[in-house]
Amino acid sequence: MIFPDRTSFTPLSTISLPSSYVLRPGSCNPSMDLVVLLSPPINSTVNAAASTWKGKGKEVGKTQVSLWRTGGSKVWEVSLRGQVVGLAWSEDGLILSLFAWTATERRIDHLSVHTGEIIRSVPFPQHLSVGEIEDLRDGRWVDMKWSQASHDWDPVKDGSAIGIIDSLPTVTPVAPPKPPNLLPFMQKSNKPEPKPTLHPLLSAFPSLLPSRIPLPPNILRISSYPFLTGTLPLPLLNDNKDGKPHRTILELSKVSDRMVGFLDIILRGLENAVVAFRESEKQTMICREDLETCAQQQAMSIPDVHSDLFRFLMTGRSGVAVNEWLGSKLTGRTVTKWDQTLDSSYRTIQNLIIESISPAVERLVLLLEEMRGWSRTPSYQAQLNLQEQEISSAIDLVLGFGKLMEKMRRDAEHEMKAAAEFMKWLKYEISRAASQDTSSDDLPNPTHDLKLVWSFMINGFVHSSFHSHFPYLPVRPPKDFLADDYLRYPRRFTKGLEDVVKETQAELGIGKKEITYTPSTRANESLDSENTSTMSMDMSMSLAHEGNEDQDIDLDAEDDEDDGDLTPTGISSDEDDEEEELPSSPDTVAKKDPYALSEEEEVQRVIEKEPWVWANTLVRDLEKLIKIAIGESEAGENVALNDGLRDKREVADGAWDVAVMKNVENTQQVWLMYTARPGSSSSRSAVASFALGDAEQSSTCLAVQIFDDEEVVLLLESEDGRYLCTIRYADLLEGGHLSELPDLPREWTWEEVVKGYQNAFESTPPIPIARSRYLGATPQFDAPGGSVKASIALNGRSGRRLGCIAYEDGRSVQVWDLDIDEDEDEDGDGDEDEEGLHVDED
Repeated sequence: MIFPDRTSFTPLSTISLPSSYVLRPGSCNPSMDLVVLLSPPINSTVNAAASTWKGKGKEVGKTQVSLWRTGGSKVWEVSLRGQVVGLAWSEDGLILSLFAWTATERRIDHLSVHTGEIIRSVPFPQHLSVGEIEDLRDGRWVDMKWSQASHDWDPVKDGSAIGIIDSLPTVTPVAPPKPPNLLPFMQKSNKPEPKPTLHPLLSAFPSLLPSRIPLPPNILRISSYPFLTGTLPLPLLNDNKDGKPHRTILELSKVSDRMVGFLDIILRGLENAVVAFRESEKQTMICREDLETCAQQQAMSIPDVHSDLFRFLMTGRSGVAVNEWLGSKLTGRTVTKWDQTLDSSYRTIQNLIIESISPAVERLVLLLEEMRGWSRTPSYQAQLNLQEQEISSAIDLVLGFGKLMEKMRRDAEHEMKAAAEFMKWLKYEISRAASQDTSSDDLPNPTHDLKLVWSFMINGFVHSSFHSHFPYLPVRPPKDFLADDYLRYPRRFTKGLEDVVKETQAELGIGKKEITYTPSTRANESLDSENTSTMSMDMSMSLAHEGNEDQDIDLDAEDDEDDGDLTPTGISSDEDDEEEELPSSPDTVAKKDPYALSEEEEVQRVIEKEPWVWANTLVRDLEKLIKIAIGESEAGENVALNDGLRDKREVADGAWDVAVMKNVENTQQVWLMYTARPGSSSSRSAVASFALGDAEQSSTCLAVQIFDDEEVVLLLESEDGRYLCTIRYADLLEGGHLSELPDLPREWTWEEVVKGYQNAFESTPPIPIARSRYLGATPQFDAPGGSVKASIALNGRSGRRLGCIAYEDGRSVQVWDLDIDEDEDEDGDGDEDEEGLHVDED
């Protein structure tokens, strides 16, 4: 094939690279003169995780992503887990979307153009299968493209859940807990702290890409699967092939995105609450171990020394172990530190629940209530799969979780007050012991509350009620869920007077006795009868004794009934099926200490009291609710791979497809297919085929890509070297060079077109080259970078019309101006827009 002797295009620069890189078709930034390069894929038949890459900066199982200016300088370089098999720039060029693959996961990473940090990482649906592993390592990739939305977000309606939430005070965000400072005297680094990211439990929750300014509802298409703003998967509907989401789906996506924000606040709040409780428990354990050490030195058991401490509270007399603990082990400085730690920890838990968790729970209820209203609206029922019963169940789950949070807040409030009174008592006893030799006038006056001190002994000092909320488990947070038959939010109903009387009699045990009269009344009537009076007293004591034996003192239930009561939470469980009755005070030492757990014993858990279990269930149910409402992609579909010899572009009235395929003679042919959009002026599909060689000389196509709405760019190789050529495919449609295809109820595939029309043409015309440029002789490389061939990346936008070419070694990238031809008037070079040769710093 004889190429025309032309000097089209203008060379701009050559980027020299320190090592081998790969250029993908979507590497050029659409709005800035930037190009992204990737480290070469792993060429090995073994597992990617076990493969090693040689070279400086290369890490095992990671891909180097590098951003370069077209002038030749590097902007940033980051490492990503796994192999990047696809990339695409957002419409504004501010977000780089990468499709990463590992042996265990597939995900979509969205990176910032300014810093390269990951804005959001979304797992790719597992039921969608990607091409063969060897094809990915052989240099193939997955097609990824961003497309503009057909319409923008609807304004927020008055009275909607989002409108109400926006009118309320903003929920206080919660940052991830800081790691403990293991070296407190080490100099702190001046590096800025990393920005808080989304909680890992919410990685698969449908959400939108975060941005300061709301992003337009653009679509990221990975092969044929659309993702709203690149993060929220959309269904493949038969009546919506273009992937444009319905307005109801856009509204639901905003609701789902708000849910993600509130769930993230809840999960981060629980993490910080756990850290705060562990800090208080750590300080309490240090002081308690000092007391137990004193007990061991005096040959006392742990329950005995706890009982002795209680006896010291009630009588002011104690044994040697408690006196030694108060006299030498426990100083005023230690008590002050202990007091400050407990006060800070429980106050932090209260603030987290009051300012963050509870407001987020309330707003979740508002969002679910609006979804329940949608489930009763016909217009939403036609587009969304909403089940009112499932939404009501989710509302009960959120309300039940809110009730548990309020109980935890009240527990934290009570334990904070009890701890403060306990510290007052310790300071009083320490100062009283220190002033034994002085006159009685100098003795301190006791100001502590005896009941609260006793409450801290049995709760905070021995076994905190928060142990049932945050148990010590090997896996944190636990991965358990609430049982499906568990009543998550029991709703109260009005009882009749007869039912209340019966329940009262049953609780008091009156119905079991033959004598139902009141003993005190009989005693008043027969004051002169000594036997009757004695019987009345015995009856009263027996009834009271039976009531105490049949049930434990459940102060938690009393606390739930009366919001203003701050009675001790107690160590007794309110469950009816507990096997062992726990002691009600530390002076009960007859039974085995239930808190001295050995390593072999399992932690006794109450699933319904653990907030992490509720949170796991909440995330699972809400995520399932949203995904079912939106609809999921069909299972079993395959994500197609591209070898660089095909491309597709949507134009005003339809779509163009270009592909390079081999014919029966094992020579390449260029195929162009046009598919008209329904309702356009040309409502038929057409196809054309061109040869890449003739009898004198044959050529090979190394890469092809559609440049804009008029031209296709091809990188061709012949015997005398390589050429960069273009075809004006828009002129082919106007000139009648395409053959029409019969209508099908679906789109034509390339396999069908080639098989049915390969021999339909009498002769295959040569490729109609519009512009061309000789690049030089075919380069010879001693160590070619695997089987990755030469590749091109184009940017056809006005003002950014350039192209990049990378050869097999991947150590240099040529940058060409595809808008200005070198053989044209050189005066046009001065008018070239040089804007964008730098990255905006802000």
